[in-house]
Amino acid sequence: MFEKKPKVVKVDGKDIVLQPKPGFSLFKRKSAEKKGDALQAKPAAPQQGPAEQQESQIQQQPVHPKAETVPQITPISRVTSGPIRTPPLQQSSSKIGRPVYKSGFVSKYVAKTLSAHKELSGVLTSQNVPGTPESFIRRMLFSAVAVALMIAAATIVIFIRLGQTVIISILIGIVLSFVFFRMAFSTFINYPNNKRKKSEKGVEKDILFAARDLIISLRSGMPLYNAMASVSTGYGDASIQFRKIIEQVQLGSPLEDAIDKQISDTKSQSFRRLMIQASVSVRAGADVVASLQTVLDDLQQERMIELRRYGQKLNAIAMFYMLFGVILPSMGIAVGTILTTFISLFQITPQILFSALIGIGFLQIVFLKLITSSRPVFSM
Repeated sequence: MFEKKPKVVKVDGKDIVLQPKPGFSLFKRKSAEKKGDALQAKPAAPQQGPAEQQESQIQQQPVHPKAETVPQITPISRVTSGPIRTPPLQQSSSKIGRPVYKSGFVSKYVAKTLSAHKELSGVLTSQNVPGTPESFIRRMLFSAVAVALMIAAATIVIFIRLGQTVIISILIGIVLSFVFFRMAFSTFINYPNNKRKKSEKGVEKDILFAARDLIISLRSGMPLYNAMASVSTGYGDASIQFRKIIEQVQLGSPLEDAIDKQISDTKSQSFRRLMIQASVSVRAGADVVASLQTVLDDLQQERMIELRRYGQKLNAIAMFYMLFGVILPSMGIAVGTILTTFISLFQITPQILFSALIGIGFLQIVFLKLITSSRPVFSM
């Protein structure tokens, strides 16, 4: 009713329609309000994820009739909101690199012994002893227990035969078995280490002769590998060290790496010094013969100084041996016999003479052990 009609205007013989400005209309306002109420009453669409929004956008795009048909791409997986949860990993009960010990007195004792002998693993490897350190300690423990039980049984039987009561014999057997168990277990555990020390003394004894032969072979034109192969036999424990290097090279290891590995395994200082110079010369491309000859001359000079020092020490040991091992025992027995003849202070019995004989023998053993332990282990 209140709407304005469009006007028609002629310009240069052409009709131009002018649309009127929009005015106030009561009916249009009511219809707009009805449309707003309908939109509010309509339930809200659920929120769409990124993948669903992408699908709806693809469907709402107008398709040109002449455009080529593009196959619809189906989404691979629906994107879900929130962190991705992964199944928990199974964690080990023990830390990596540490041995797991079972509960029990024997296992605790093995763990305590292993912590007190941390170098046992390297010693077993160098001496080619099979098994792990834990298994080795268990074997030595059971061997020591067997020795202690045999000692206890023998002690009980001997004291019962001597007329002692059963209870006293058992107590003496238990005490002696505990003492022998500690001694046997300590001896068994230290056996690989003592064997390695004995091997080191053997290497020190023969290394100079092997080094001279090695230098002669190198001067004759032999490669270092062939020269080491020539001294891998005939020189005792020193040849064993060179043989291990040859075995590593035959297994595929480079010569300098095999030398470095043997340097780390052995404890012989003379062998280490020679092989360190050989390894450095091979890696640097220097003259191996000159460096080995220099080290060999130094070792010979050190051995001469050590021999002079041993001579001075031996003079002092010989003087004390003559005083306490020969003069005092012989003169003491003679003076005691003469005094008891004229003065009845005490009486010399066979038991006293037998005790003096045992003491003199023990003194001889002590001096002999002292002389042999201080003697150099090498040969010139």
